[in-house]
Amino acid sequence: MVTIRPALPSDSCKLQALFEQFIQNADWLPEESRNNTDFAKTTEGERVFVALSDDGHIVGAMTVWEPESFIHCLFVDHQVQGQGIGTFLLDSLTQWLAFPWKLKCQASNRRALEFYRRRGWKKLETGLSDQGPYFLLSREKEVFQTE
Repeated sequence: MVTIRPALPSDSCKLQALFEQFIQNADWLPEESRNNTDFAKTTEGERVFVALSDDGHIVGAMTVWEPESFIHCLFVDHQVQGQGIGTFLLDSLTQWLAFPWKLKCQASNRRALEFYRRRGWKKLETGLSDQGPYFLLSREKEVFQTE
C-alpha cells in the first residue's frame, strides 16, 4: 500500500536524491539537460507531494503549480515503477485540484506518454523546449480505467 502526503522539510534530502536518480535514468532526456538536478530550484513555488511505501520510504513524488492545475513533475523510483505509484499520486489530486489538469510530456518519453494516454489524458498541442519537442496534455475529469 502507498500513502500520499504533502512533502515535509525533512524530506528535502530524500527528494533531491530521488530526483537525481530520475534524471540519471531518463534516457529520453538530451544529455545537456541532465545537469539540471536541483529539485528545490526546479520546483520553486510548487506544492510537492510524496508517495511513501509501507516502510515509510519515499518512492515517488509529484509537484503541482496550483494556480493553473499544472503537474510539473511526476516521478517514481525506478526500482518500483509499474506498481501503480504514479497512478496513486495522480489520483490523489481529485481530492483538491480543480480540473482540467495539464502537464507537458517530452515527445521522446514514450513510456510516460503511454502512461498518461491510458489514464485519459489528451494532447492539446505540441511545443518545443530546450529539451526538445513536447506535448501539452490535459485531463478533463476523473477517468476510471483498468490496466
